[in-house]
Amino acid sequence: MAGIDFSKMPWSLIRDPVYNYIDYNKVVEKPVIDSAAVQRLRWLRQLQLANMVYPGADHSRFQHSIGVMHLAGLFAQTLVREYFNINGNPGYSFDDLVEIARIAGLLHDVGHGPFSHAFEEAIYWQKKLPIEDHEEAGYYLVKYSEVADILEKHGILDPVLQILSSKKPNEESITLIRKTVKEWIYPADVMDFLMRDSYYTGTREYGVVDYERLIKLSHVDPSDPSSICLEEKALGALSGYLRSRIAMFENVYIHPVSAIFSYTAVLMLQLDDELTNYYSEAIEALSQGDPSKYLRLTDYSALEHALQAARETGNDRLRMLAESIYGRRLLWKLLYELKTTIEPRQLTSLATSILLKKSRDLVNEIESSLKDRLEDTILSEYKEEFWVSINTLKPTPPVPTGVIQLCSMQEGRVASSSSLTIADFLEREGIKLKLIVRIYAPREIIGDQEKYRVAEKVAYETLVEYIRPTGLFTGITM
Repeated sequence: MAGIDFSKMPWSLIRDPVYNYIDYNKVVEKPVIDSAAVQRLRWLRQLQLANMVYPGADHSRFQHSIGVMHLAGLFAQTLVREYFNINGNPGYSFDDLVEIARIAGLLHDVGHGPFSHAFEEAIYWQKKLPIEDHEEAGYYLVKYSEVADILEKHGILDPVLQILSSKKPNEESITLIRKTVKEWIYPADVMDFLMRDSYYTGTREYGVVDYERLIKLSHVDPSDPSSICLEEKALGALSGYLRSRIAMFENVYIHPVSAIFSYTAVLMLQLDDELTNYYSEAIEALSQGDPSKYLRLTDYSALEHALQAARETGNDRLRMLAESIYGRRLLWKLLYELKTTIEPRQLTSLATSILLKKSRDLVNEIESSLKDRLEDTILSEYKEEFWVSINTLKPTPPVPTGVIQLCSMQEGRVASSSSLTIADFLEREGIKLKLIVRIYAPREIIGDQEKYRVAEKVAYETLVEYIRPTGLFTGITM
């Protein structure tokens, strides 16, 4: 392996609204940026259909991926120097490992389908396919596209694939680099999307992240060189980041109108694939080494394909769903919402079975009960159009039962380390989790007072049956 040498590469700049300037090199990164796999991300919105609520949210996954490349590189630069001091030569040069982090950050989202997480729910979660999710799709897109040739030429294909894979890396240094991109308390992926999404939605007060402090005061944990420790004086920045994450999820990512359009997209994609097998065929082909069909899947192509399929098949349901998105016409309205905060330590309580159970299974149970109750009312003809969502707003990507490794520095080296459970830290900072349960009803009944009263009563009775026994809503008037 020849190794990467940044000093011998020509570099250029990208103007960016979050970081002002982002550097990229023209030897490795420009060919990858120019590849079909990455350019397709220009036509996938970062926030699916949140632009139906926040008109500025038209930014793309391409922009986000460039930002993650930048942050992952900064994070890796901080950690790799220390890793070499602790572990010697891991088989890669300093520039190799930084480039691996940057390229993995650039490619981490290439597997997303149309409307991103709606595609995940509609296609990957509903069908038995040879590829299980967008991360695995991204792995295959890189492996079977021109990107593989570019990375192989520079000797970094295998470590990048290790990071993109759903399997854990088999190398310590690559495990560390993977954490700079994803699967960490404050990875580049999450830090960038909080700042970027808050900028474009106009909710900048929710997306304040002191990423420079978090990165510069992070270190390689000497007791486990594949992991990261944080200086205690950066805990304030960590607290702000965790609060931003909860605020963005509550106010932007699961906004009721955005949730309704995402649900509409799920139904549209499911029905389109049932009628045409359009997406299943693209995924099957990708798994067999042909990415061409998958590379044509974008938000725009999906909407146009659904409209065309509706015309050709005469399916009015598909047409209605597609036209709802195209013309921003809400087919559902929020009928009932329960919202409560949860103490971090409650996560160890049996009362939180609602959080530990598969949310989709619980949603199905509540929806089934709701429809049974509606059967004997004036709303029986509408019963199949009611639906439920459950969202647990957690400040950290995993359920907070882990630890934060803290460290103190002496003469530029980690002198000592200790651990603080995330639950203890959240409690100390007064950061609580939130649980939001919602029932949505077809829009046409909301304006009918009699039907609305019946729907509200049935929603209340259903939630009392399923939610109150958990004890999480004690003291809340339902």
